[in-house]
Amino acid sequence: MKLKRIATITATCGLIAGALVTATMAQGSAAPAQRAAACQNVNVTLYPGSQLTPRYGEWSIDALVCPTKKPSSWKTQTSVELNATASNLALTVLDEPTLSITETGTNQWNNYARYEATFKSQSCTPKVGWPCWSTNTWKASLTITADKKTREVKTYVQKKQVPPTFALWSTP
Repeated sequence: MKLKRIATITATCGLIAGALVTATMAQGSAAPAQRAAACQNVNVTLYPGSQLTPRYGEWSIDALVCPTKKPSSWKTQTSVELNATASNLALTVLDEPTLSITETGTNQWNNYARYEATFKSQSCTPKVGWPCWSTNTWKASLTITADKKTREVKTYVQKKQVPPTFALWSTP
């Protein structure tokens, strides 16, 4: 009788322990998948400047990438903030910067979107602010990919187009 009770208690404890291990493993394997499926904020920061002097500010390009959604639905925004160096040189941003989709798609490995970011600046006489003599266009092309299997998001800056004597830096 005692042996039967001990065997029953041991079997019950074994079942409970097995259930706990299974539940823990299920939770552990579900957590990374849930995190990977979540939307990720991607930021590309470029630094306008000249080839000889310090940077003039910061150009931020942001995208909220949801790997399980169509690339055309990813939310994007861009902004340019110029610093005191740009102000001293009377360099100003003319209009709000734009970020337009040039292509979206999907292949067997990933979802992707290609973007062209643009802003216009104007150079004027320092301190006075006029006359202004040149309007310049700054462009950057980039691709954002979201891996279908791992949900990993990557960003690739392909092309930077800047006015003569200016530069677009990847570091501050």
